[in-house]
Amino acid sequence: MTAEMLKKRKRNLLLGLIGAVLMVVGDMLWQVRGAGAVTTTLGAFADKAWLDMGVWRFVTSNILFAAAVPLYYIGFTEMYHMIREHGRDKTDRVLIRLFRIGMLAGTMAFIFIHTLCLNMPLIMQGIAPHVTVEKAAEITNHVMMLNIVPMVLYFLAADGLLTVAMIALVWRKTLPVNKFAWLCNPICTAVIGNVLGMLPWPMNQLGYAGEAFGHLMIMVVALIVLKKDEKLMPKRRKKQDDDRPILNLDDEPDADVTVI
Repeated sequence: MTAEMLKKRKRNLLLGLIGAVLMVVGDMLWQVRGAGAVTTTLGAFADKAWLDMGVWRFVTSNILFAAAVPLYYIGFTEMYHMIREHGRDKTDRVLIRLFRIGMLAGTMAFIFIHTLCLNMPLIMQGIAPHVTVEKAAEITNHVMMLNIVPMVLYFLAADGLLTVAMIALVWRKTLPVNKFAWLCNPICTAVIGNVLGMLPWPMNQLGYAGEAFGHLMIMVVALIVLKKDEKLMPKRRKKQDDDRPILNLDDEPDADVTVI
């Protein structure tokens, strides 16, 4: 890898990191509540607390995700190419394919999933003044259920496959990072987020960013691996130089020499 290629890879991974940060902020805008706010779920999805939230939060959150997804694609595509360079056997090739499928599923679905989730509070706010809160929650839950199949399937692909691939790649040392990096994936951070959700305010608010934070940590792992690759570059260059055949001038054809 040349210095120019290394610079390009670092830039792309940083763009992916920025995209993941925007996703974290978007999730926080969507769900964070103030001190004393009570989450009152009505049915499968609808939350009475949505009625007290500003519309600007949902609109801004959606814009952030729209900006994040292209950056996410750039960063995770670059990481996919980096993992391919570290792959060693057939098992790694399978894991790399899983990583790519999960990354592509996230690229295609995150705007859809996030917009759908944000439309739920907007629908509930729009109809609540005209019907009872319970009826507004019933309609909101019904709309969500009509979209639940593609949302769940894409979510499982985008988060589930990435999680399986990341855990296996770390444990197999395909990605040369600390073994605790197996926690750097969306499902593990979502579980940690649920644990944080049981803490007092404001610590419990961090749990809302758990799943998105996992994608951010994947980009952190990629940058750590890149840093290690960068340190190995001089050794790799030396090895390549040592492997080059020695040019024997005696074997070269005579050249026409013009004496001036």
